[in-house]
Amino acid sequence: MFIILLIGLCIVQTNNEKLFLKNLGANIRAIRLSKKMTQLDLAVAMDNYSEQIGRIERGISDVRITTILRIANALEVSLEELLVLDN
Repeated sequence: MFIILLIGLCIVQTNNEKLFLKNLGANIRAIRLSKKMTQLDLAVAMDNYSEQIGRIERGISDVRITTILRIANALEVSLEELLVLDN
């Protein structure tokens, strides 16, 4: 008989990961503003919520690669341009 003890799963981000998300968010925001788009404009263009865009831009939301791709498409930039983090 197997007894499985499930302890709450928690994703712990390293400082490098936190910095990456913060820089990615800042880059997304800079590109969005350069295109004179609001968070709502971007959210509508990628079929998402403006609150989620705000969390991504603040670097407090972990982002799936497919979401990054949708953001790049909505901003009409390449993934490479979106991921250049040394502004």
